[in-house]
Amino acid sequence: MATSAGNQGSLTVEDGMDLVIVLLYAPGRTGNENEPIDGITRFQKLTFLLQHGVGPKQLVDEAKAYGYKPYKLGPYSSELQQDLEELKSAGIVTTRRLDYWLTDDSDEPGDVDPDMDVPSWRAKRVESDRFSLSADLGLRVGKELWSSLRSKERQALAEFKAFFNSLSLRQLLIFTYESYPKYATQSEIKEKLGLF
Repeated sequence: MATSAGNQGSLTVEDGMDLVIVLLYAPGRTGNENEPIDGITRFQKLTFLLQHGVGPKQLVDEAKAYGYKPYKLGPYSSELQQDLEELKSAGIVTTRRLDYWLTDDSDEPGDVDPDMDVPSWRAKRVESDRFSLSADLGLRVGKELWSSLRSKERQALAEFKAFFNSLSLRQLLIFTYESYPKYATQSEIKEKLGLF
C-alpha cells in the first residue's frame, strides 16, 4: 500500500496487496461492498484472470505481482497465499470457516447437515474459508483504495466480480482451464470436469 505523491496520505492501488483489498471491497452480484469471496481456489482464479486482462486494465499490472504456476486445481500463486496471510495478520482481511457440499452443478456455501444423505459419487464435503475485509480497518482501507480508482475501473471491477464470483466453482474452473490450458496441466480434477 502506497500513498500517492499528489495526495498526501491517500492510498492508491499500487501492488498485489492493494489489489486483494480492492477486489474484496468491490461490490459483486448483490451490489453490496465487501461481498465475500468463498474459498482460496476461487480467490486464486479471480486474481489470475485479472492478471490475464479479463478485468479492468488498471489492475492488470498489480495482478502481475503474482507468479502463477500449474498446480492441483489449476493456476496457483504462493505469493497471493502469503499476501492473504499477511493481510489477515494485519487485521485487514478476515476469514470464516465454511463447510458445504460440492456437487457437479453447485457449490453453494452454507452449513453442512451431517445427516444429509448425498451419495459420495455426487457430492463432496468441502471445508474452505470465506474471505472478506474486517469491519473496521479493512473497510476503511478498502474504501480509500476503491475511491482511488477511476469510475470506469470501479465499474469494470464490479462487473468482473459480479460475474466471476457468482459462477459455481466448477464453472469457474472450466472457464479458466479452457481459456488457459497450460495452467491446467497439473490439475487433479480436470477429468472430473470433463476436460482433456
